[in-house]
Amino acid sequence: MVSGKYSALAGAISREQRLANISTNLANINTVGYKKSRMSFESLLRGEQQTTTAKGINFSRVRENFTEFSEGVIKDTNNPLDLAIHKDGFFKVQSMDGFRYTRRGDFHVSQDGTLLTGNDMPVLDEGNAPITIPDSDTSKISVNSLGEISILSLEGNREVVGTVAVYTINDNTLLKRESDTLYSLKEGGQEIINPEPQLSVGSLEISNVNMTEEMALMIESTRTFESYQKVIKAYSTLGQKQDELGTIG
Repeated sequence: MVSGKYSALAGAISREQRLANISTNLANINTVGYKKSRMSFESLLRGEQQTTTAKGINFSRVRENFTEFSEGVIKDTNNPLDLAIHKDGFFKVQSMDGFRYTRRGDFHVSQDGTLLTGNDMPVLDEGNAPITIPDSDTSKISVNSLGEISILSLEGNREVVGTVAVYTINDNTLLKRESDTLYSLKEGGQEIINPEPQLSVGSLEISNVNMTEEMALMIESTRTFESYQKVIKAYSTLGQKQDELGTIG
């Protein structure tokens, strides 16, 4: 009986973790460049794992927590510094902890002319150097689909002052999710510069979270969690009755 109670408890914990995952996705439904997180589960039912790892208890647990990198909807903003990457690819930025990768393309220029993401991370070029724009007047700045940034001189001439680098990763599963739409590269991961990126200028890629899908998952997970709670309560009641019967005579 104790084995069954712990099996139900393990299932409830797994569903609670899934609900937390869904809540995070829903909280970021309007976050530019956010990629939804997913969880997969596994059960230890028989064999050596069941007798050693699971200590004789059949239970479920989180097998993997992974990121779904499918492309989000591209939304027009008409801001010349907003960039969206079509298909695969990431911008490279400088964080306090080193290089990071992001799909977030809501760029702006700081007072000193540094190109920053919406969360104030310096955007890097192909040489891993921050991009500096001499004139921060956005009316004089233009970006093409290759990420080349140009400014309009007083004489009316266009001058390229930097290029936003776009990288692909040899295996996206080697990207580790960090905070605020950032990813770090795990051991074995390799960045590859994309010489001809497909950038949409004056547009942003919104989150790939589907509210309808997430709400359906939340309802299903909540019902499953409640079922596990009922099972745990039933086992507790049986335990109490067993204790009462043990005192008879």
